[in-house]
Order: sequence, then C-alpha cells, then structure tokens
Amino acid sequence: MLDIFRQRGLSNVIYGAVIVATILAFVITFRPQAQSKTASLSEACAARVRGRCIDPKDFGSAYRILMPSKSSRLSRRLNLKKVALDGLIERELLADEAARLGIAVTDKEVTDQLYAGYIRVSVPAADPTIEQSILYEMFQSYARAGLVPQDVAQSHFQARDTAIPVDFRDSKSKMFDMKVYERKVRELSNRSTTEFREEQARELLAAKVRDAIRDPIRISEPEAWDEYQRRYNTATLTYIPVKEAWAARWAVDVSQNDIDAWLKDHQPVLDKALEKNGKEDAPAAGHIRHILVKLPYGATEDEKATALAKLSWAAARIKAGDSFAEVAREISDDEGSAARGGDVGDKTDGFVGPFKAAADALKPGEITPGVVETQFGYHYIEKDDPAKATDVAAQVKRTLTRALVARSKATDTAQVVAKKIEESMRAGKNAEDAIKDAVAPYVRPQRIEPLKVMPAPAGASDAGAADGGAAATEKAPLPVVSFDAGTDGDRPQTQTSNAFNSGGDPFPGLTPEGTASVVRFAFAAKDAEVMDAPLRVPDGFDVVQLKQRKQATKDEFGKDRHSFEQELLMAKRDEALSLYVKRLRSQAKDDVKVDDAFVQEAKVDGGADEDEDEY
Repeated sequence: MLDIFRQRGLSNVIYGAVIVATILAFVITFRPQAQSKTASLSEACAARVRGRCIDPKDFGSAYRILMPSKSSRLSRRLNLKKVALDGLIERELLADEAARLGIAVTDKEVTDQLYAGYIRVSVPAADPTIEQSILYEMFQSYARAGLVPQDVAQSHFQARDTAIPVDFRDSKSKMFDMKVYERKVRELSNRSTTEFREEQARELLAAKVRDAIRDPIRISEPEAWDEYQRRYNTATLTYIPVKEAWAARWAVDVSQNDIDAWLKDHQPVLDKALEKNGKEDAPAAGHIRHILVKLPYGATEDEKATALAKLSWAAARIKAGDSFAEVAREISDDEGSAARGGDVGDKTDGFVGPFKAAADALKPGEITPGVVETQFGYHYIEKDDPAKATDVAAQVKRTLTRALVARSKATDTAQVVAKKIEESMRAGKNAEDAIKDAVAPYVRPQRIEPLKVMPAPAGASDAGAADGGAAATEKAPLPVVSFDAGTDGDRPQTQTSNAFNSGGDPFPGLTPEGTASVVRFAFAAKDAEVMDAPLRVPDGFDVVQLKQRKQATKDEFGKDRHSFEQELLMAKRDEALSLYVKRLRSQAKDDVKVDDAFVQEAKVDGGADEDEDEY
C-alpha cells in the first residue's frame, strides 16, 4: 500500500489522509466508552501521567469501586470523582517507583488475591485525614450495599487494611465460583474480568510500593513515652477576664472635655459610626424596638431580680436621654435585633402573645411602663415615632459619641484593673478577694427606680413563660437588687479551664499567640503561680493562674502501651506515605495532565432525588 502511495504522488497522499481520518473518526465515534456525541482525541483520557493515558473506563471503574452504594449526595460531599482520579494518578506514579525499586507483581499473586476474595482501589494518601475519611465511607458503603459485613468493614478500616473483602464464593458450596466472580466484577466495576484483572494487577503493584514505604517505620519506647507525656500531661487554669465592655460601662469617667478632645482627632470615626447606625436607628412608622434580657429556663427569683435590675438600669439611661437604639445595641441579648438598634419591624403577628399584646397597645413614641415577660426573658418595648426623628438623631449622636469615647479609654482602664488583680494574687490574696478589692472603687450607689413586671393581658398567655402560661393579673414582687460594677454579668469573675495538654486550647477567646503563651506558662509554672502580666485578649485582659498540673505516670503508660504504640505507628506510617506521595506529585507536576470534565460532580436538580444513582 505504501509503495502505491509513493508511486502516485500527492493525490494519493491526500486520499490516504482521508482514509486514515475516516478510520480514526470511526474508532473514536464507536469506541466502547463513546456516548451519543463524537469525542475528540484530546477527550479520550481522563488524565495523562508521563504520557500514559488513564482511560475513562478505568476512571469509571475506580469511581464505582470506591462507593458501591451509589450515593450521589455522598459523592458530592466527598468530591469522590476527584478522589478517584487522584488515586489513579498516584497509582501510576507508584508504578513508576516500583520499576525504579525493582518491585513487581506476578500473575500468581494477582490470582491469589482475587481467589481469596480481595479487591483494591487507590485512595490518594497525600492527606492522611482525608484518606481515612474516604476509607471509612468506602467500607461503610460496602456494608450498606450488603457486600461486606459491618463488623468486617469496621475491622478492616481500623487496621488500615485497604484490601476490600468481597465474597466471590458460591453461597452453598462456600467455594470460589467463577460465575459469582464474573457477576460481581461487572456489578462493581462495569469491566470484563480480563480488564478488571489488569487493573487489579496495577493496584496490587501500587500497594506493594506503599507497603515498602510504610513497613520499615518503627516506634521506639522512648519516642512513645515522650508522646504519651505530651498528650496526657495536663494543666488546669484559673483565669479572670477583665472586659473592656465592663470597664467602659463602670470604670471610665467621660467628661465634656474628654469628648471635645477626642472629637478633634476622631471626627471621621464618629461620622462613619453615625453613617452605619443612622438609618437603622432612625424611627420608622409602626416599627417596634425592644431590649431583651434573657432568663434561663426555670429561672430562680434571684436570677429574675438580677435580670430586672439590668433592664431597669437600661430604662434609666433611656429616661435620662440616651438613645433607645444605642442602649439596645449595647445591652440586648437578642443579638439579631440588637445589631439593628432593637428594631424587630412593624409586624407583630409572629410574636408570642404577651409581647404582641404589649407592642400592639403602644402608641407612636411610647415605651412599656414595665417589662414584659415571655418564654425568652424580660422585654422593654418601644414603638417608633417618625415625628421625633430630629430628637432621636440628636440622642443617637450624643449616646454614640459618649460610648466611643468610653471605649477609647476602656482598654487602658481594663489593663489597670487586671494588673491590680494580678498583683494582689501575687501578694498571696485569693482570686475572689483580689477581684473584690479591684472592683470596689467602681461600685457606686445609684438611685434607679426598678421596673415592674407587667401583668399578662387576658388571652395573651405565653405557654413558655415562667408562670406556665397563666394569664395572671398581677406579678409577685421580686427581690430588689442593684445592677452595678459588682453585679454586672461582664464583671471580672473567676473561670476554670478544662484540663488541656500541650497541644490543646486552654480556654476560649485566646489569639493564636495568646494560646502559645498560656500553654508555655501552664507547663513551666508551679501550682498557684500567676502569669507575670495580664494577657491581652480581643475583648480585654485576662489574669491567668495555674490551678493544677497533672503528670502522666509510667504505670498508666504501661497499661495503654500496646494500643498507644500501635496508634502512633499507624499515624507515623501514614505521615511517611503522605510525604512520599507528595514528593512524587511535586516531581511529576509538569507530567500530569487532568481533564477537569471528569471530576465535576453532578449538580443537584431542584426536583431530583438527593440519593439518585448517577453512575
């Protein structure tokens, strides 16, 4: 044929090119994996690894083997298509390593594995945490599909045994059965037994390389003991937060001179704050605002009295000229509406009975004469009056300016209070006495008229309220308490951390730098020792004292040694394999080409079943 082409010149070359193109089009269009559309040559591989093609059928097989229960929802959550393709890429790179290291697989080894009822699929090992979550879900999927008993699936996962036990035996004879094998291979992989065997030979080769990387890793007893101490040496702390919010509320005096001086340098700060809050704080027709102080379920009389005192203090500020919206923003426990200046809109139909009845009874500009009790706690309610917009704007500006000046001074004041507590504790005082001495100068007598709990109107009972839903005509008087620097919930109070190890988080609210500093202190200090300076935290300063440190013992280690060493060994081997395959991927990054179309998970159709089979 080539001689004829050579003899007949250019026209025959053209004819030959047409024939070759026709043959290629036929092969591409009607190849086994082709669907309704004609694919181009570039689409024939799910990925290429150093020029070798990962066939879409191999990719589809690995994907099916990973999750035989065929949950599309789970596939999307785990990004399983990418996992399947990354596993195949890793498998090919490990096959290259096998050639370099002289590792091979014999036909007998492949036959023995399949005859014993084990199959393999590559799960990428670069991230051990993700690898273990995929393996867990994979074994669970086999259990859900009835292919592997639940206890066997669990034991394989715990032992890091990635060979999947699939029963190819006849149910009666309990012997390997070729028909059962062929059927299950087709169901699991959608491949012929010949194709499946070829893939399993590649998988077994990659598994041998993984074992060659993992198996030499060992854990020595001193290494295990050091890690045991790191994990089980624990510390417990006493810490005392001194919050800037508390300092701004009680420990800072703001004079007009302070305000004038602050405004000279910070007028843009005020303007920005006014711009942010102005629209939300401006009264709108029919809109309801409230301040909520929450009550715990089954609140005691003392807890109710404390909550009532806090709300009475807020009401006194409003009566003295502070903006309702700004007080709500500072005080209210309803975080959603507090950010909007207490605004809950102009529709009350969705609110609980007592709140709705009280809000509906208000005229524009009115505030409830007392507090309204619901299942959520105590509410102080106002109805907006647009006619007072100018007065409200002036109130907002005055209240906000004063609050900003107080906050600007609160950092230094909180630090001073924290330092005083720390010095007192260093001098030998217990935490409670140190706090009492530091807070005492800011506890000032106040003349605040306590609010009364309003009786629930008839027909407006609240099944979740403390009275069990009865439409009472009168509330029994509560004990009178004050809300001041010594009773405010934000006041300095002793807190006790949970026991933590050197890799743990001592207590909430610490920055990463703060965590590192506290951990260093906790595992170097003696019991009852206090950190040498209050610790800066986002909302103030913390005084930190070591309450107790507990040391792990050799006896405890001896009891747990075997299981602990096995756990460490698996983790260390996982890490070694992870680093190895990361290096392989990095070295081959320019030689791996992926067709992203194969790893796109199907999007959820609005009317589709979330667990629809998408294979």
